[in-house]
Amino acid sequence: MASLSPHNGFLGKRLAKHLLRRATYRVNKERIDEFSNYTAAQALAKLSIRPTKNLQQPIFYETEKPWIDDDPIYGKALYIDDKNALLRSHVIAWWLDEARRDTSYRSKMTYFLYTNFTATSNLLNGQKGAFYDYLTLLEFFCLGDWKEFAFQITKNNFMLFFLNNTENKVQNPNENYAREFLELFTIGKGPQAGPRDYTNYTEEDVVEAAKVLTGWRMTWSQENRGIYRTGLDFGDIPCGYASPNHHDFNKKQFSHRFDNYVIPAWNTSGKSEAQKKIQMEQELKEFINMVLAQEETAKFICRKMYRYFVSRKITDEIENDIITPLSATFRKNYNLEETFRKLLLSQHFFDEDDSDNKDEIIGGIIKSPLELSLQTFSMTDYPVPDPISEGERHYKYFYKWCVQNNLLSNAGQDPFNPPSVAGFSAHYEAPDFDKFWFNSSSMTTRYKLGNTLLSPWKTGINFSVTNFVKNNVTNPSDPYDLVNELTELLFPESIDAERLQYFVSDILLDNGSLTPEMWQDEWMTYLNTQNQNNVEDSLRDLFRALTWSQEYQTM
Repeated sequence: MASLSPHNGFLGKRLAKHLLRRATYRVNKERIDEFSNYTAAQALAKLSIRPTKNLQQPIFYETEKPWIDDDPIYGKALYIDDKNALLRSHVIAWWLDEARRDTSYRSKMTYFLYTNFTATSNLLNGQKGAFYDYLTLLEFFCLGDWKEFAFQITKNNFMLFFLNNTENKVQNPNENYAREFLELFTIGKGPQAGPRDYTNYTEEDVVEAAKVLTGWRMTWSQENRGIYRTGLDFGDIPCGYASPNHHDFNKKQFSHRFDNYVIPAWNTSGKSEAQKKIQMEQELKEFINMVLAQEETAKFICRKMYRYFVSRKITDEIENDIITPLSATFRKNYNLEETFRKLLLSQHFFDEDDSDNKDEIIGGIIKSPLELSLQTFSMTDYPVPDPISEGERHYKYFYKWCVQNNLLSNAGQDPFNPPSVAGFSAHYEAPDFDKFWFNSSSMTTRYKLGNTLLSPWKTGINFSVTNFVKNNVTNPSDPYDLVNELTELLFPESIDAERLQYFVSDILLDNGSLTPEMWQDEWMTYLNTQNQNNVEDSLRDLFRALTWSQEYQTM
């Protein structure tokens, strides 16, 4: 029986690795050692502490000024009209670097929320800061009230533009956002039940939802950014606005899928503009409450959470023993953090709720290119250029050209530019889900991760594997100890003797070119002379082999 009962006892290194990989982008030996001494409850409490960011926003390397908002450290924002595409890449680079540094589960939950309410960054070149505001909204609500978030994201400038709701007017309705809100963001379709009728809603419900959403407009000009905001309690983030002249105040009649719920007509005669805007907000919140009142909505989100953090496989047992009670927790107050913590504290998450604790969860998810890249940077303490003192190398050469264009896009995950409004196939397409990350087009880039990180002409960085080994292995002069410690650190599970022998004999010792004794001599020579040349070549071969191994592709 799958169990949401809390895991008891200390984690140890195996479960600490598992938790850190699934909940964060920051995994390294120091953190694994630290978390191995925690219980699951202590570990989740530690991960809930959100650190101060290195930078609150991207700093443009040409001006060394903020590009979006005034900054207490870097001064007044200096916006440059003709470089919006560069601004977009700066925002993505900034987010990736902060996620790499993040010691909490904030960044991982932010990206989870992104997979729920997806939009593409490749929009709105003329709108200053719109994509940054969208990411800021995701981050603000990633551990908070999902019901309030559903309201706030609906009037977010970026989302209003992305799904055309800024064009949705009583005079000319546009159903795009209404449809995706139901199908992708909240309750899901379910199997076809009849003509224009799905299990969870009907086509008529889309029509009525679009009427509720009429008149919500984005602020177009960059000079007007921030005139309308979410409010101090909800991040004080720039947003769109209600335009009563474009809203349908007539009755909205929903179908039997929502118990024939009615939002009654509202008489606008004699009402002020302010009263009309209040009515539009009330209608939108009433519509959201109606959708969230359905049990299937909470289950739909909890299934997404389960597949993102635990496993692609949802059996009848998982549905009954995990999803149903987890969704009941979610429906109490729609608090994402409470629901997330309950799942990650569970015996089931740690694969401890049956007789075989190595059969389904740990090592059972294929890493996304984002996880593969950022966790490798963290694990190796990869010397990423500083965003201030080495701004051009940081933003333009490392994150834009190397990480975004090479490691991520070529591996199938341009992180904020998914191929469709549904997002990346790995996040929604049954039954394979995360298996989509590993295919014929992405395989080569994934396998070449180690080679890329060891190529200064690609990264602009000289990375020493010798230093990585010296800092993370207790006895590197013994090839068996060296490989065993590295695989324990890098892989989700221990390897068997045959696999260990392969990495030692075939890779590190180069099929007999070196003996264990010769390796020991070379390591001691390095320690005495600090000349890495001989050991670095062998360790680079090992690093490539470990990072292209099938074990390293999973978590």
